[in-house]
Amino acid sequence: MGKAAVILRAFRPTVEVLSVRGLAERTGLPRSTVHLLCRTLCDNGLLETVPRGGYRLGPLLLELGGLVIERTGLVEAVEGSTAALRRVPGQELHVGQLVEGWVVYLHRESGPTRVTMTNRVGMRAPAFLSGCGKSALAALDPVDADQRVRRLCRDEDLPLPDMAALDDEFAAARSAGYLVCRSFQPGRTSVAAPVVGPDGQPAGALSVAGPNSTFPPARLADLGRCVGEAAGVASRRLAGRLRRS
Repeated sequence: MGKAAVILRAFRPTVEVLSVRGLAERTGLPRSTVHLLCRTLCDNGLLETVPRGGYRLGPLLLELGGLVIERTGLVEAVEGSTAALRRVPGQELHVGQLVEGWVVYLHRESGPTRVTMTNRVGMRAPAFLSGCGKSALAALDPVDADQRVRRLCRDEDLPLPDMAALDDEFAAARSAGYLVCRSFQPGRTSVAAPVVGPDGQPAGALSVAGPNSTFPPARLADLGRCVGEAAGVASRRLAGRLRRS
């Protein structure tokens, strides 16, 4: 079981297909072991083969992931709280769950005009890079947020960001009730606010994101307040849902 988990963890948002050789290099497992494990994982729907060779994550993981999304209640809480959140063409609604130092995107809602965005449902990204992730981290105790960022960078061999600048960004987000991020995707802006669970800890965040041109500076504060209010409603809905369960 442990070796199978190592195989599954070798896949990344930017590495969707891996050969036996690639998996062996990434995991340190013998190629013969990788080959046998991949066959077993394919038989159980956890991996699948691709036509030109190699493996990718299988359909059972999507099914299991859907159960986790439903269990958290985060998407349901947000869906009932954004009716008053006006978006212009090209802007999208994103919902991300905070998982240790990561943000996992659970929901993406676009309007009639859809633009190219990196975010997709199921995508995982370092929380300190994205609007949803930063907003959720900012709602943590500062020491906890700092430790999560440092631990993630250490474990994933990522360059450590400017922690002083990140702390300032978190402090500004706590003061304003929302966070504006332009660093995750070139040419894109995200306005995000945390969704807090009944334990007072951030479950994740919601954001409105889209091309920079759809976020005129004169509207940012008003949009930020609207996003913050929607996140507050979602937080109350999430608390009520968890109390009933």
